[in-house]
Amino acid sequence: MTDERSRRLAREERRVDEKRYRVLVENLPVGVYRTTTDGRFVEANPALIRMLGVKGPAGLLRSNAKDFYINREDRSNHLKRLTSRPRYFTEFELRNRAGRRFWVRDYCQAVKGRDGRLLFIDGVLLDVTQRKTTERKLEQALHELRARNEELKSLSLRDDLTGLNNRRGFFALGQQQLKIAKRLRKESFLLYIDLDDLKKTNDTYGHKAGDRLLTSLAAILRETLRESDIIARIGGDEFAVLALRSKRGGEKAVLGRFEKRIQAHNLRNPRKLRLTLSLGIVRYETRKFKSLEDFLAHADFLMYQQKRRKATAAP
Repeated sequence: MTDERSRRLAREERRVDEKRYRVLVENLPVGVYRTTTDGRFVEANPALIRMLGVKGPAGLLRSNAKDFYINREDRSNHLKRLTSRPRYFTEFELRNRAGRRFWVRDYCQAVKGRDGRLLFIDGVLLDVTQRKTTERKLEQALHELRARNEELKSLSLRDDLTGLNNRRGFFALGQQQLKIAKRLRKESFLLYIDLDDLKKTNDTYGHKAGDRLLTSLAAILRETLRESDIIARIGGDEFAVLALRSKRGGEKAVLGRFEKRIQAHNLRNPRKLRLTLSLGIVRYETRKFKSLEDFLAHADFLMYQQKRRKATAAP
């Protein structure tokens, strides 16, 4: 094969690769762009044109990227960061030509000349408005819940020994929590906990030892759960937790962290202060449970099933 033919084949392969790349970019559902440092558009795919609401490529080329920023400082921050970092991502708010505001996540990188000067900014814009809206709703809902918590502090809704909510506090806050979960379309779960053999501890070692068990369990629950979760001592030796389910493993992840802390507590304490528990955990289903009372009763039932299994298995 001659050198000329090799060069011709190499050029043809580059043309094929460039065409494949162009087709891919043109059909991506996210915005792809290249701008100069002063904001002029050099390249953009159809998704970005639609996102910004301009009339075709010509309309975009007549526009300046800075015109779409709600906060002009976001553009300035781009340039500052890209002078010292080759690539990064950030989130900010834009306004398209029709006036619609929307949030984007920008994955951008610097294109520099041989002298090290910043020539262009290449990036991919992903519309994250829906996620941001959900986050704002959740933040507002949690703010309302915290405000409600503060209002209820003055009422007789606290357990004196543990400082947790008592049964009345659990139901007052739990009803609000379920309303928030329904509004945000978030799943909830309920954990019902029974402290095994508390009466036996009180009878054998005295009520101070029993109180130590109760306060230790309350402290572990606080360490394990989020501030927005509802934690309560609803009976002498019974506790309940109502929590919004997260995407990162949900109730299984919470239960795993809780059990590890219980194990760590038991390893560093004498026998009379070790915690043994029976648990019932259930996810909330609107069709299955008509009220928080029904929800709690089902978790209670599951807890007693575990307690009976342990009693049957004991020698």
